[in-house]
Amino acid sequence: MNNYFIIGKVNEGKSYLFNLFSKTHKTISNPKANTTIDVIRKNILSETFEYNIYDTPGFYKFNNFTNLLNKISKLSLDNINFIYLTSYFDNEDLKICKDLHSKKFNLLLFSFKKIDEKDYISNLFVKIFTGYSDNLTTLKKYLSNENKKKFTNSDAVSKKTVAIFGKENTGKSTLFNKIMSISLSKTSPHLHTTRDSVNWDIKYKNQTLEFIDTAGFIRSRSNRKNLDFEKLSLQQSEYFIKKSSLIVLLLDANSESRLDLSLIGSLSKRNKPFLVLVNKIDLIENKSLYQQKFLKYLSSNHNYYSSLNIYFISALNTSKSKILQIVSNQLNNKFFFKTSYLNKIIKSINGELGKIQKNSKEFKIYFITAFTVNQKNYFKISCNFSKKNIKPHIKTFLSKILIRELNLKGINFNLIF
Repeated sequence: MNNYFIIGKVNEGKSYLFNLFSKTHKTISNPKANTTIDVIRKNILSETFEYNIYDTPGFYKFNNFTNLLNKISKLSLDNINFIYLTSYFDNEDLKICKDLHSKKFNLLLFSFKKIDEKDYISNLFVKIFTGYSDNLTTLKKYLSNENKKKFTNSDAVSKKTVAIFGKENTGKSTLFNKIMSISLSKTSPHLHTTRDSVNWDIKYKNQTLEFIDTAGFIRSRSNRKNLDFEKLSLQQSEYFIKKSSLIVLLLDANSESRLDLSLIGSLSKRNKPFLVLVNKIDLIENKSLYQQKFLKYLSSNHNYYSSLNIYFISALNTSKSKILQIVSNQLNNKFFFKTSYLNKIIKSINGELGKIQKNSKEFKIYFITAFTVNQKNYFKISCNFSKKNIKPHIKTFLSKILIRELNLKGINFNLIF
């Protein structure tokens, strides 16, 4: 498949042009310089043609351009083409285009304005879109004709979309770059480093996974939420969360807060697979004690809306294969139940448990939730007995009922009260 990178100096309108192609994944187009800081991809697809188009950071000088070219080369893509966008052609533009031509790249020249032919060397370009009454329509038609779809068996392979979400500075971009094995998203200790949502595909176990690095969540009461960049970033994040096959919420092990609970609650209501990764566990001295406290804190403060799958990781140290295995397991997870569904079967469970009671006080369940921690499955049972007073035969009988009702034969789980 052909890949077309829109390149050009700062504030030439690259994001604006990208958005004219992409009706859904729109990057932040703003008159301020250096708005785009990452390479953003969009697949342009129809019944007859297909290609990828990319928005890129702008540059001032040739040295800035070579840094961008090095970044693009690390993406290890085939069929790389460039759309050079400019409103006027100067010596710096000429130097860059000569360099691309010498490296045998296909280069298209595009401008929203008419450029005088004497200002550029036409032989540097495969096609020029500067002198038409509607340059954009002509460019789109050209790309459509050049990229006729070739139908192969791979067209039938389904793609799963995984959105990485969380508060600012939890390590989302670090995790994203680890999975991709390339530095696609800029990382920084400063707030709101990621502005545009960055997406990329990876093949894992005969399946295509599209990962999306979204902008950091900002508290609803924060004044920053209504600023131009932040507002547009959050709109992008919301769009990708809605279309994702799996939501990955990344938390910071060094920053327990009520916001973590509210994010878990709001995201788990969305009726789709949901994964919690607690990042920066490498910075915790007593990891075992921390995990116990985290689980207790979570189970005692949060009313689950659906099953949670929780892992403790280090985006820096946990291997790429381990992270992909966690994601893949959750996409194919059989231990996933809406809490509303679990609570529908409580009445019948209580009825069956009542038949084996030997105490004067009847054992009664009020609430059931399900979650997984580091691949160990749990049912949290809220009931009218204290943990120490629950007899072993009640636990055994309850386990058998859950296996039968939820079709859990062959799946290991634990009961906690």
